[in-house]
Parts: sequence; structure tokens; C-alpha cells
Amino acid sequence: MSDGSYRYQKAKFLTLPAVITVALVTQVPIIFTLGLSFVKWIVVRPDLGVSFDGLGNYLRIFTDPEFYAVIAHTIELTAGSLVCCTVLGMFFALLLNRNFLGVNLVRTLIVSPFFVMDAVAGIIWKTLLLHPSFGFNGYIAALFHVKPIDFFGSFSLLTVLVLTVWQWTPFFILILLAGLQGISEETLDSAKVDGAGWLRTLFSIKIPAIYNHIEVAIMLGSIFILKVFGLIFVTTSGGPGVSSTNLPYYVYKVGFYEWDVGRATAIAIVTAVLTLIAIMALFRFFQRRFKEWEV
Repeated sequence: MSDGSYRYQKAKFLTLPAVITVALVTQVPIIFTLGLSFVKWIVVRPDLGVSFDGLGNYLRIFTDPEFYAVIAHTIELTAGSLVCCTVLGMFFALLLNRNFLGVNLVRTLIVSPFFVMDAVAGIIWKTLLLHPSFGFNGYIAALFHVKPIDFFGSFSLLTVLVLTVWQWTPFFILILLAGLQGISEETLDSAKVDGAGWLRTLFSIKIPAIYNHIEVAIMLGSIFILKVFGLIFVTTSGGPGVSSTNLPYYVYKVGFYEWDVGRATAIAIVTAVLTLIAIMALFRFFQRRFKEWEV
């Protein structure tokens, strides 16, 4: 064995602890969760015990109309939030990509909702702002002698979407603003000299130049928004009914309200698979669009 080959084998051996640690932290919980999805285990019914159920949990999931309603709500919440966050993120990033008095203060104030915890933001919006009795909502309604709107009752999913957009738009602003600030002034000055207007500059220079930043923002944003839980937990609790329930909260509901461990883990597995499919579809879409921009 040559000296170079020996060093290579030794280097592979030195990485073994890291590989084992990563496997224990990531793969073992996934395998354990997958195993639980094939058992029937109702925690509050210890007399039934834990028994192997095969694909029973998955069959119950895919024959339950409530599950499809939750998937629809998850798609509506995620897609609607992504579109709004992208458009608003680009709009505010363009506004903040210039020098004016107090620009740093304005940037800090606009991105501050991103650093507020989900549960804290939900409590503030539910109790201090949108509560129909003693919130700002009730105060405005009493001021104009009208009936206050029950946002979390009558428009639960829309309200959760608005709160999600409020919290995650700053994340898009940060990424897109970083991309816009990386565009050279020489390129923009050349476009002005050539007679390109504001819209032409935006769609022909700025957006293609920050296309990778847009892709990163949407890809990461979709993952984060798909996992929204705290806002729903402290505001609507998924209700009324399942009208504002997404897949992560549905897993929690089945696992800790119905105490059906097997079905909850099966829903978690299905959620992970659907998330991977959605992310891969988005990635391929952006790859095709990026090739078009290159052409």
C-alpha cells in the first residue's frame, strides 16, 4: 500500500466518529418513527397494548376526508404565504436598496418581526390586537359603533396566512436586499445610459441578477412556512374544526389529543414525503427557469 493510499484510508477512519454521530442524530429517529407508523398504539388505552398494524395507519389516513382537507389547507397556507412574502419582500427590498435619512433604522424596524417567536407573535396578535372584546379590534369597533370582526373564528385560515406573511416577509427582504446590494452600480448606470426605464431595469437586470437569491428565499421559506406550528397553536388551535389546521399541527392533534401514536407518526412520515416532493418540484422549476434566464 502506497503512502498516499494509507493516508487516505486513515483520513476515512478519522471521519468515522462524525459519520456515526450524524447517523445517530438523524437516521435513527427517522427509522424509529417509521417503525412506530406500523403499530397500533393508543396511549390512553394501555389495555389494548402495542400491536403491529402493518399499513393500517396509512389506510386510515388516506381514507379519511379530514386528512385531505388538512392537505388543502396546508397548500393554501404555504402557497399563499410564499407568493405574498416574495412579492412584498421584493417590494420592500427595492425600497430599502437606497440611501436616505434613517435607512438603517427603517431596515431594523421592518425586519424585526422575523426575530419574534411564533408563540409570542400569536399571543400578541390574538389578545392585544385582534381580540373582538378587549383587543385593539374591539376598541376600533366600539369607536365606530359596529360589531367587531372575529378574525380567528370567521376567517381563521386567512388570518393565520396574514400573520405568517407578517412574520416571514422580513426573511425574504433580508435575502433579496443582500442580492440587490450586490449588483454593481456600473451595470445600472449603463442601463440608464442605454435608456432603460425603471421597469425594464427591474425585469431585465435586477431580477435576473438576484435570481439565485430569489430561489434560496423561496426554497428556505417554503420549508419554514410548511413547519408553521406556534402561530396556529396559540391563535386558532387549528379550528374552527380543521379550517386552519396544517399538517404539522394535525400531527400534534392526533398525537396529543387523540393519543394515537401510530397514526400520528404515519401522518408525520406522509408529511415529510410530501414536503420532499414539493421541494424537489420547486428545485426543478427553478432550474428550468434559471436556464431560460441564461438563454
